[in-house]
Amino acid sequence: MARDGARADAASQGVAALAEVIDLLGRRHALPVFWILRDGPTAFRSLAARLDATESHLSQRLRELREAGIIEVDEAGDYRLSAHGRRLQGLLEPLDGWARQWSRLGPRGRVPRGSATRGRGES
Repeated sequence: MARDGARADAASQGVAALAEVIDLLGRRHALPVFWILRDGPTAFRSLAARLDATESHLSQRLRELREAGIIEVDEAGDYRLSAHGRRLQGLLEPLDGWARQWSRLGPRGRVPRGSATRGRGES
């Protein structure tokens, strides 16, 4: 019984960590900043112009991404992906491919053939 509780705690912690990353990247301009920085270091003003973001809002988002260890500032003062950010890039690029395929499907194409419309016990 104790093993099941430990497994549930570990699963809960894993879900919480994943939810935290998804929440961070889901904030306005966070994922677009990340996507731009995949191409290399970029200056603050260039990011602001490309995203049509206010400087204060972009500063806040960049601070959050730096504090999360996803981006860093290089010697020239430009923003770039950190080592953690590059690892995340390797994980998100396959998801990007899947998302592009998924978005081309119509609503009917997203539901597998033979799939029930409700789960057991769902009203």
